[in-house]
Amino acid sequence: MLKLRNVILLIPALIFIFSSCSKPSEESLLLDAKNKMNEAIKLEEDNKPDEAKKAYGEVIEIYKKLIDDYPNSEKAPSVYSNIAKIYSDNLRDYNNAIKYYKEVSEKFPETREAKYAMFMIAFIYDEMLKDKDMAKESYKKFLDKYPKDEDPNEKMSESARMMLEMLDENRSIEDIIKNSAGSSDSTKQDGTDNGEPKNDDTKTNVQENKDTKKETPKDMNLQNKETSPNSDAPSSENGEVLEHPKLQKKK
Repeated sequence: MLKLRNVILLIPALIFIFSSCSKPSEESLLLDAKNKMNEAIKLEEDNKPDEAKKAYGEVIEIYKKLIDDYPNSEKAPSVYSNIAKIYSDNLRDYNNAIKYYKEVSEKFPETREAKYAMFMIAFIYDEMLKDKDMAKESYKKFLDKYPKDEDPNEKMSESARMMLEMLDENRSIEDIIKNSAGSSDSTKQDGTDNGEPKNDDTKTNVQENKDTKKETPKDMNLQNKETSPNSDAPSSENGEVLEHPKLQKKK
């Protein structure tokens, strides 16, 4: 009877040991995600969209497993953000992208990833889904929490304020460019242009704004470089992928 009792007591310990041994480490899951992402990008380059789509989905499943197995990982905010990026950039599944960006902002509200996530929610509503009401609401929420950029290189608050003003005034970047071009033509007709070469600062600024509007904003190296799965991003000396070039703002 005593032996049976000892065996029963040992069962939970054995289960724990077995599960610990069978669970992959964070590092191995991140490496699996990176390798699978490289495979997906190669399939896309080889014009195999269906296979590429399946591979991108597998990357997401690997990340979800990492979150399930290691919910308290310090890399969790970056992993959630990576899932959102794949949904947005590679699968064009914008509703799921918003879902996971919301997870970042709600579960990790004091992180830099949360700021980027809140901006991206508004950006996707505005540029991808063309839902102007939700875009305005999301930009306002963003500016309520981040009225100004603490880091001058981020410029997300500045961009959000500009985009919100354009939405409120029902203007587009194209409208601003047309107005600027019209003003330039009017100036020439009035004789104020003396024929000398002249910098069109207004148009230059508008073009810069257009680049900002249409380009997904830079994420300020928010991703832990170990978690980034993108093979075409710049790499560090040890081969870890850094930042996806699609997320870099035009200089």
